[in-house]
Amino acid sequence: MGKRWLWERKKDYYYRKAKREHYRSRAAYKLKQLNRRFRILKPGFRVLELGCAPGGWSQVAREIVGSSGFVIGVDLHSVEPLGYENVVFIKGDFTDGEVRQRLRELVPECDAVISDASPEISGVWSVDHARSVELCEKALSIAEEHLVPGGALLLKVFQGELLQGLVEKVRRSFAYVKLTKPKASRSGSAEVYLIAKGFSPLKKGDVYPATVVGRTGRGDGVAYIKGMKVFVKGAGEGGELKVRITSLKQGFAEAEVC
Repeated sequence: MGKRWLWERKKDYYYRKAKREHYRSRAAYKLKQLNRRFRILKPGFRVLELGCAPGGWSQVAREIVGSSGFVIGVDLHSVEPLGYENVVFIKGDFTDGEVRQRLRELVPECDAVISDASPEISGVWSVDHARSVELCEKALSIAEEHLVPGGALLLKVFQGELLQGLVEKVRRSFAYVKLTKPKASRSGSAEVYLIAKGFSPLKKGDVYPATVVGRTGRGDGVAYIKGMKVFVKGAGEGGELKVRITSLKQGFAEAEVC
């Protein structure tokens, strides 16, 4: 890293602010700003952070969830403990099978999965973008395994032609999905943040067996699939049906008979 980079970093408002306020990285303000707007984290939440070094996001997450919550972070590099019993760091690759098994044991369920992770930068934009999307897809897989219904996902991703495909994959499992860029992101950075809320164990477009156990005033059937309430368009009570999920909402889903 050259002298110019070091000089620009020292001039950076959020870098200097992080030093004054004892955050481990300027990225802490990205999470603060995103959470202020989207309420991804709340007091008492169990949070899984992927790619947590040097710990700036973990500091903010602990501030928000408080003593009643739990934060577990994973990174390839060692992270200095924060000094809280309810913040745990694991050294390892979160895409590795053994690490994922340990996560299943430590945090089988969580309320939010967050990641500010970046791939190893090659300097070739198309390669770096593809690696970023691949990393996010792996984080999505972990989120789908650990999140409780209604849970939230926050991912950093580099912009590029593969981004829309990632967004569509996330939309299959979440009621609300949005791309945004916090003020604390550097103006020249190609990073954006994907916000997803209202996780569903059901996937939009997938087919599931269902038994209609009631009806709404509008004449739609009511079924429960994987613990989720599902409104089945025009279905009557009783009998085994196959239904296709057509829409995900906060706390329920809509479906049609196949």
